[in-house]
Amino acid sequence: MFRSKYESLKIIFTSEYWLIFSLCGAFSSFFALNRGGVVVFIEASFVLILINVLTGQYKIKAIPLDYWILVGICSYLIITAYLFYPQVTHYRWLANLVRMVCIVFAMHCLSQKAIKDWIPLFFGLILIVAVCWQLAAFYFFDMPFGTFSNPHIISSFTMLVIPIIAYFIFIVPGWYKLLFIIPGLIDIDFMIRTRSGPAIVAIIFASLFSVLFLIKDRRKWIGLSLIGILFIVLHVSEYGNIATKVEKIFTHYQEETRWLIWSSSWNMLNDNGLQAWVVGNGIGSFNKVYPKYAHQRETTATFPHLFLLEVLYQSGLVGVILVFGGIAAVCFQSMRFLNKIPDRGEGVLLICLLVMLLSWLIHCGLTVHFYSKYAQYSLAFILGPILAILNSSAANGTDN
Repeated sequence: MFRSKYESLKIIFTSEYWLIFSLCGAFSSFFALNRGGVVVFIEASFVLILINVLTGQYKIKAIPLDYWILVGICSYLIITAYLFYPQVTHYRWLANLVRMVCIVFAMHCLSQKAIKDWIPLFFGLILIVAVCWQLAAFYFFDMPFGTFSNPHIISSFTMLVIPIIAYFIFIVPGWYKLLFIIPGLIDIDFMIRTRSGPAIVAIIFASLFSVLFLIKDRRKWIGLSLIGILFIVLHVSEYGNIATKVEKIFTHYQEETRWLIWSSSWNMLNDNGLQAWVVGNGIGSFNKVYPKYAHQRETTATFPHLFLLEVLYQSGLVGVILVFGGIAAVCFQSMRFLNKIPDRGEGVLLICLLVMLLSWLIHCGLTVHFYSKYAQYSLAFILGPILAILNSSAANGTDN
């Protein structure tokens, strides 16, 4: 009797639907509602992972090396910050790293279960609901940045969903494509209206990269033609004044406040000692030191507006090697697998995720803290599916 009840409870609490619910809740509460409930859902995901581990449904020995490398990188960043600079370390940012890892592991745990065919489409509909929520906030409630308070943060969301919407347009049949085409077009319009130059540059550059290096057949020329047409239309129509804004970024870069911040940040780095060059100055140290080096035209910055400088100053050369080496390894491994994935839809999804990753690296790298929730939660929802696809392909013998 006891054994029977235990098996029933195990089936109930290790069901994939709990993980789906927690991940969808985390995504929606952050990217749609922009409320603190995201932490509750991520913590729920951790509890669910723990239950799956204790019941033997998620075997620790079977977790691929990639995930342990991710744990190792984040552990290094957290431990060195705590050991060397406990007084200046921003512990809330350290928690963001842990939550990012938790989301990635929750996605891997989910990928190990028998997923119904309709589940991916369900995730797509959750994505569309989040997009429509932001669109409603903008168009009907006159909230210029949706539920967020910053144009760059809402631009990050509207930019990152474009590739994944394109994926669902590719895989869904018939008129169901309209469920993604219409919100996708309005989402692009919303992104342009927020006038975030880095977002436009990021998605165009990432798309151009994917067309040139990830697509081999005639779709490459179709993609290049579409990107070229987009440039021409934006320039001729002056729609959203975005073409002028993007052009100014490249032609008048020395007038950009980011250029002044980078110059001041480099001066800060030049005053580093040996220990600071190796392990950094502590996560959260930048804004405490920056005012001493700030240019008189820009004295309010709290981060360097460039991931490379931020990680280098706060986590040192070792941190830079681990963080960007890890991202580069994921990109190269994904590109290597692309031609070996037998499922065409899975290959398209991987390309779209790489576009998202590169867009995230450019846009978030210029607009938000690397250790902030806006950077880390976005990275989690990109990195999680990429690692799941790569390790699923490896487990199925694709790499042979």
